[in-house]
Amino acid sequence: MNRSFDPDWDQLVNENAQRVFAVAMRILGCVHEAEDASQEAFAQAFQFPKHPPVNCWTGLLVRLTTMRSLDRLRRRNGKKHSAHPLRDGDKLVKNDPAGGMIAEELRGQLLTAILRLPEQQASVFWMIAIEQLSRDEVASALNLSVEAVSTALYKARKSLSVELGSYCLGGKS
Repeated sequence: MNRSFDPDWDQLVNENAQRVFAVAMRILGCVHEAEDASQEAFAQAFQFPKHPPVNCWTGLLVRLTTMRSLDRLRRRNGKKHSAHPLRDGDKLVKNDPAGGMIAEELRGQLLTAILRLPEQQASVFWMIAIEQLSRDEVASALNLSVEAVSTALYKARKSLSVELGSYCLGGKS
């Protein structure tokens, strides 16, 4: 039986577009950049080799989106624009301004700390802790063993705990 390994791209995009955009938006916090990172991830997935076949397209798309978004964030931070200007529609407005400011500060600190992690640890941490993918899905998407995923997650959590520990305990303002 001659089975094609080409996915149905229209279906793949329809099933994953919302999640891919949400990943980019959580990292970048800017609609326009999130749209660009999403498009980059889909374009990169389209160029993926047909052999071996991709076992988990959702996991792969989350990984690609995470990496493209983190790359954009690194470039933004490298240009000394660590905070992007707030524009209408870019962020959710909360009824608790003080809580929103604290949450935004913590989000910024977490993203900064994630950017300092090695790429594999950053991907694994984001995919499991933020995107709620299983270790099996992450292993498939990153072409790693489940044990390697668990090790990378442990190292990422340990590094983040050390770096962010004082924020969690109220030691930094």
